[in-house]
Amino acid sequence: MMITQMMNDMVALAKLDLLLDECLAQPIISPRDLETPYSQYHSTNFVPAPRDIAYIDEVLHQRHAQLRNISFQLSIAQSAFRKLEALQTRLEESASRVRLSVISHKALTSPIRRIPPEVLGEIFYHCLPTAPYVTPRDVESPMVLTQVCRHWRAVAMSTPRLWTSITLHVGLATDEGYRSMCEAWLGRAKSLPFAMRVLNDLDGPDPCTQAHIVSWLRQLLMRCHDFWWHGPALDSLLDKDDALSTVTCAVSPTPYLTHLRVTSHRGNVYAVRLPGPAPCLHAAFLQCTTHHLRSLDRIHLSWPQLTELSLHFALLDSTVLLRLLSLCTSLRFLAVSSLCADPDQLALLRTLRAGAIRHSTLRRVEMRVIRHGLDAVLDALTAPALEELDIGFCYRECDPWPHTEFVEFVKRSGRALRKLVVGQNKSVARHLAEYSTLAPGLTVTVR
Repeated sequence: MMITQMMNDMVALAKLDLLLDECLAQPIISPRDLETPYSQYHSTNFVPAPRDIAYIDEVLHQRHAQLRNISFQLSIAQSAFRKLEALQTRLEESASRVRLSVISHKALTSPIRRIPPEVLGEIFYHCLPTAPYVTPRDVESPMVLTQVCRHWRAVAMSTPRLWTSITLHVGLATDEGYRSMCEAWLGRAKSLPFAMRVLNDLDGPDPCTQAHIVSWLRQLLMRCHDFWWHGPALDSLLDKDDALSTVTCAVSPTPYLTHLRVTSHRGNVYAVRLPGPAPCLHAAFLQCTTHHLRSLDRIHLSWPQLTELSLHFALLDSTVLLRLLSLCTSLRFLAVSSLCADPDQLALLRTLRAGAIRHSTLRRVEMRVIRHGLDAVLDALTAPALEELDIGFCYRECDPWPHTEFVEFVKRSGRALRKLVVGQNKSVARHLAEYSTLAPGLTVTVR
């Protein structure tokens, strides 16, 4: 029935199209068709005689008849045009509905419908932001994936790997609704450890609020394998002094924690103390660009198990560096800035015998030197496994290159060094020929 009606409509429209072609084929009235013997006088002062007036009146009678005929045709054309417009609107609406029907039915045969849920979940995982810590937003994965259809939402909600990363704001954590959202997010990770970045943007919380937030964060920290704290430490979370603590908390082990990052503490105190044992921790990144690190008294980590360590401070004493190398017996990668030594430290460092600190696992070292002390560090250190050494001077050509100490260090370490990079100190260039024979395969780059 529908096909027959469609065929009838198409025949009717084809006939209408032919009729319009016939109408358009009719000749149009041209200016020549309207010319009379008196047309030449329309812009002159011609005064017609009585017989001329009779002729002109006859012309006017014909013109009025033509005008009535054209007006009648025009009204019919306008009516037809309105009907054609209405017909066009109806046809466009019909076409839109048909297109939607095509799309919906075509979607039924789409290959994506045949993808197993576990494969679709893997695809979703590769749609996550490239940043290691995901900030919950409706317009980004994984949340945006839950808004496509019920099937995608079910798959996303049941894929734990999509929910193993989050960024939290301590200032928002005072709101129970925000904490519930974060707990629901991480709850979808089920038993998987997760990566968590915490931004402490809370200024001067009252003790009750702080205790509540610390208790909540400690529970989350117990499930982290990667934890980044940015901002001032909270008492009993990363800064616990039993004599001064205003918050009492039980020990909270962090059995999954492998990576720790603590950055941008404000004030004169920099403290890092995990709320419990972290037996798997092997990488730590500590930074405070306004703090001078003079000792490790307020930094408590499982130093012997660390394999990667980065320390970036406004100033870092050379004695602290050597102390770290003594403690971090499993270290393979070390990055420090800005290394310095005052006269008292230099005097203490020079009391150490050459090679007094031996480190057998260190493979790569990056150091940024801001003041004297590099020569004493090289003189005190032996690193038989060291393959790459990258030394940058914060002030161009300010400090001399410790050539003698470097040569003795390489010889004492067994000549295992393969790569030396020196930044902002071109005085090393005069020793390149000697260094080419110092260790087999050693390459030197001067930046």
